Amino acid sequence: MFTKKTILRTVGASLAAVLSLAAQPARAQGSDADRLQKLEQAVSQLQKRNAELEEEVSGLKKRTSWTPVVGAEGKTKAEVTSDGKTYVEKLVPDLASAEKWKLFPAITELELFGDLRLRYEYRGGRLPSNDPDHPNDWQERERERYRLRIGLRGTVLDDWFFGVRLETSASARSSNVTYGADTSTDSPGGGGPFAKGDDGIYVGQAYGGYKGFPGFTFTGGRMPNPFVRTLMVWDDDINPEGLAEQWKHTFTIGGGAAAPMSYSKDGKNVAPPPPPEPLVKIDVFANFGQFVYDDSNPSNPIGTPPTTTQPIGGETQQVPLANAFMLGWQVGAKFDFPHIAYFQLAPTLYNYTGDGNTFNIHFSGDPGGNQTGINSLLVFDIPAEIGWKVGKIPMRIFGDFATNFEADDRATAAGHPDKGGDRYAYQIGLGIGQLKKKHDWQIEGWWQHQDQYALDPNLVDSDLFNSDLNLEGVAVKAGYMLADAVVFNLTWAYAWRIDDSIGTGGRGDITINPVDQYQIFQADLSFKF
Repeated sequence: MFTKKTILRTVGASLAAVLSLAAQPARAQGSDADRLQKLEQAVSQLQKRNAELEEEVSGLKKRTSWTPVVGAEGKTKAEVTSDGKTYVEKLVPDLASAEKWKLFPAITELELFGDLRLRYEYRGGRLPSNDPDHPNDWQERERERYRLRIGLRGTVLDDWFFGVRLETSASARSSNVTYGADTSTDSPGGGGPFAKGDDGIYVGQAYGGYKGFPGFTFTGGRMPNPFVRTLMVWDDDINPEGLAEQWKHTFTIGGGAAAPMSYSKDGKNVAPPPPPEPLVKIDVFANFGQFVYDDSNPSNPIGTPPTTTQPIGGETQQVPLANAFMLGWQVGAKFDFPHIAYFQLAPTLYNYTGDGNTFNIHFSGDPGGNQTGINSLLVFDIPAEIGWKVGKIPMRIFGDFATNFEADDRATAAGHPDKGGDRYAYQIGLGIGQLKKKHDWQIEGWWQHQDQYALDPNLVDSDLFNSDLNLEGVAVKAGYMLADAVVFNLTWAYAWRIDDSIGTGGRGDITINPVDQYQIFQADLSFKF
C-alpha cells in the first residue's frame, strides 16, 4: 500500500542519517562533546518523526474498511485523493474523450447550439367601420406556444464547413407550436388533450460551404439568411434555399504598427505597449444569393402545357414550366470609429426570374383576390444603422427604406392602375441597451410603413403586422437577461390601414381583409444553448 511504503522509507532514511553521524571519524577541530550533542539532536528529531508516523498509522487503523467503487465495464484506473492525512482510493472508468463521443477524424470543430422559447401571444384585427356585415368587429386570437430549435455546425479539414438545424413547425415564417391546437379527432394521432399531432420536427437548416479563399464564403443548401436586413423585408425565421456568395474585407485608417520588443537591463523581455487604435475601421462587404423560390414540376408535361386565366385582367397564359428564382445583390460597408460610433449601410436589389407554377396568378391584395403573387417585383432596399454609447449604455438608430421599381405594373395587374404610387416601405427606430450577459437590458421602438405594392408579401415579418401590407404603425420591444442564457422579452405593436380604398394584401394569422386596425402582444421566455 502507498501509505505503508512511505512510512518504511521515512524510517529507513532517518536510521541511515543516525548511523552516518555515529560512524564519522574524530576530527581535529571537533570535540567529543560536539559530536555527542549532534547525535542527541538527530535522535530527538527521529523520535519526533516516529511519533508523527505512529499517530498517522493509528488514524489509518481507525478508518472503516472500504470497498472500491467499480465503474462501468471496461478499463478502470485508481483515483487517489488526499487531504494531507487521510487517503481515499477508488476505481473509476478510464475513458478517453474520443470514447465518450466519437467524431469523424476530418472534423476539426463541432458546436451544439439551439434555443427553447415559451410564449404567450394575443393578436387581433378589426374590420373597417363601413363593412356591410360586421362593422368595427374584431377577430382575436390568444394562444400559448413554444418553439424548439437544435442544431450542429462545424468545420472540417481544408476550410469546408457545414450546419444542420432541426426545429418545430413546417411553416417558413414560424417555428411555433400552439398548445392544444391538435385536439380534434381528425388531427394526426387521433387528437384529444395533450396530443402531439402538430409537434413534429422539421429540417430548418441544412447547408454546407467553403471558405478557403481569404475573405470569401460560399454556401449552398437551406441556409441562414446571408443578407443584412430588417423585419420590414424579411421574417427572421426564413431560411432561404439555394446558393450564396459572400465577401468581406477590412480597411483601417490611422493607427500604426506595434512597438518592437524591448529588453530590461538583466536581459529579460519587456512587453511592448499595444499598438495605437486606428482612427476608423471600414468593413466592406458584398452578399449575393440565388434562391429557388418555386420548383416547377413537371418541367415538361405530357401533351399540351396547361394554361391559366388571370382573374382580374382576363389574360390567358401558359402556366410557367421553369423554376422561379429570387436573386439578391447587396454591397455595403460598416464604418467603425473605435469607442465613438459606427455607421452601416447595405444597399440591396432583389429581383425574380419568373413566377413559377405556384405564384403565377397576379397579386391583388383585395378581399377574395390573390395574396401571394410575385409578378412585377423589383425591390431596392437600403437597411442602415448608426450606433454609439452614452456612458456605458449602447444606443443605436436603425432604419430601412425600400421601393418597388415595378409598382406601376403590379398595381395595374391588381386592378388599380391609379395606385402605382403605393410603392414605398420604410422603418425608423431607436434602440437602447444590449442583451449579452446576465442583467443586461434592451428597449427598442420604431415606426414602420409598408405600401400595398412595395414588398414581397411572402417574406415580410409574420408577427408585427400579421404578414400584411398596406399597414403602418408603431412597435415596442423590451428585453431583460435573467441569466447568461435566459432572456425575457415583451413585444407590442399597433397598426392602421394606410389606403382605405384597397385591401391589406398578405396571408396572416388574422384572416380578415381588409385589416383596418391590428394589435399584437407577446411575452417570451427564451433559453439559449
